Amino acid sequence: MKAWQYQIHILWISQLISITAMEMSGPFWPLFLRQLPANDVNLEIWSALVYAAPLLLSGLVAPFWARMGDKYGHKKMVLRAFLGLALTQAALYFSTSLIEVLFWRLLQGALAGVITAVLCYANRIAPESQRSRVVGKLTAATAAGTIMGPLLGGGIIEWLNFQALFATASLVCLVVACALSLGLVKDAPVLIAASLPKKGQATSSYGKTLLLFICAIFLLQIAKAIPSSWFALYAEHQLQATPLITGVIFSAAGVGMLLSAPIWGKRFDQILPTKRPTRLALVAFVAALCYLLHLQENWLSLLCVRFAWGICLGAMLPMLQATMIQLADTSTQSGVIGRAQRAIKIGNLTGVGVGALLLNWWGFQFGFIFAASVYLMVSIVLFIAGRRLSNKKFHLVEYDNNIKVQG
Repeated sequence: MKAWQYQIHILWISQLISITAMEMSGPFWPLFLRQLPANDVNLEIWSALVYAAPLLLSGLVAPFWARMGDKYGHKKMVLRAFLGLALTQAALYFSTSLIEVLFWRLLQGALAGVITAVLCYANRIAPESQRSRVVGKLTAATAAGTIMGPLLGGGIIEWLNFQALFATASLVCLVVACALSLGLVKDAPVLIAASLPKKGQATSSYGKTLLLFICAIFLLQIAKAIPSSWFALYAEHQLQATPLITGVIFSAAGVGMLLSAPIWGKRFDQILPTKRPTRLALVAFVAALCYLLHLQENWLSLLCVRFAWGICLGAMLPMLQATMIQLADTSTQSGVIGRAQRAIKIGNLTGVGVGALLLNWWGFQFGFIFAASVYLMVSIVLFIAGRRLSNKKFHLVEYDNNIKVQG
């Protein structure tokens, strides 16, 4: 195993553990907040605030932390993210009011950002020809964590209590931070200077195409998040599914993403970055069909549809991010990652809000149809981006045995 592969392996394990620790509390915030002393409060609104707070703030600060990584080294940003999680989870252990919980969740969003920090560090150490594969592998770790976290969290809450959950998450993140401080190699700061052209390097015309990519990511996350707040209600009302069956159906997408992301990464490493958007446009079209097929009357059929949708998820966001990174100049790649993560977080929040409004106004069926239409919009945006990259402003030529982009 090469040195950089060993580092990626450490990052994969660390991200799996951290996402699992954070997702332990995800589905259970209403239950925890209900235990706190409060008079005449809307529990649904407070649960939404507490859930959304770190997403919103982490989305806003992600580009800032990416720039700090370029300036001071991304290993320091990885350690900052894990220590931030350890600190805020420990603070939640001692929280006794709704305001305190909201404050610590906001601080978590400001200080943490594990996914962004890990991705920036991995991008610095991985060879360019392997970056799509690396992004796919780290995405698989995130998918696995989102599956394992709620299962472990539910067990800890049932056998012990919420304080034990927060204490466990804090201790785990602290141990991982200590291990990373010893196991990760220090990376050098990025010099913001002119560099020689490289494979897929963007010209000044890439700016407009980058905006199309950011727009596509934003729409992808909206489509993904639209049914998240009411999927359990849909499974219960339309399929008469038990909570256990609902959990199995919901997790099928994560399993599909977990299994497919590394395979997509290996495949996309063999495709020129300028050719990838049109391929992803086709995947987004398939994802739209999967959403239309969510309207099932049998839970086993829906399980298969969710798994197929998860396979599409394993390609769209990870490979789109990898493409953006490879098309960017070395000195701007971390900034691109930060902007992508901001679009992901804000897209998630927007999708949850839109989904709640759709359910309130029109119901489950229209919610899935609307989400499918958003995927079709993504397909159109990516097709336009692919055409821009294929026109004369972005043609590939040979230069000293390397491929570069000519404007």
